[in-house]
Amino acid sequence: MALTEIEFELTAQQYTLMGFPGLTQGQPLSVVLDAGVLLPDATADNWFTVQQAPLPPQFCQVGRGHYAFTGQIVEADLFKEEGAEMGVFVVDCGAVPVRVTCAPQDDGMLPWGAWETRTLTGIGRVQGIVEEDYQAAVGRPIGVTVWSFRRLVLTPGDTLFGQWHTATTLLPQPYRYDRVFVTARVHRSGL
Repeated sequence: MALTEIEFELTAQQYTLMGFPGLTQGQPLSVVLDAGVLLPDATADNWFTVQQAPLPPQFCQVGRGHYAFTGQIVEADLFKEEGAEMGVFVVDCGAVPVRVTCAPQDDGMLPWGAWETRTLTGIGRVQGIVEEDYQAAVGRPIGVTVWSFRRLVLTPGDTLFGQWHTATTLLPQPYRYDRVFVTARVHRSGL
């Protein structure tokens, strides 16, 4: 059985928190996959909906580091922020767990009483969190093996501006503007 392959963004901020270790093909990492803030509005770029009825788990890549997913909420941290109900959830998408932050509806409440045992469906750009800043009380790390990197050059004035490059190493130096996506294989023990 082939290992599940995933792609996630490794942000410049995350690489800074890691201390610019330099990464290479075959290197193991422990990451929390985080889809960021999702809105309860299907017309938004990153959205979610919650329902009581179970659905089969799914984790489908729809773009560079961008995934549509469905699964059961297995961890929840609900809180109020400026009077509005917010939630950070871990969704079991079958192949991987994904952490999402859900914004409230117009009435300031989360839809459908979002909590464990509900089914969450959404779409979002996935980041790999290696060095946790512990702003979220929930999250499930998984083991992965780095396979390759795709780097979009966005440094102002660079002669390669706007071009994608694939490599098997990420140098131990900061990047500020460029976007870096990691392709990795999920460890079987992490499933």
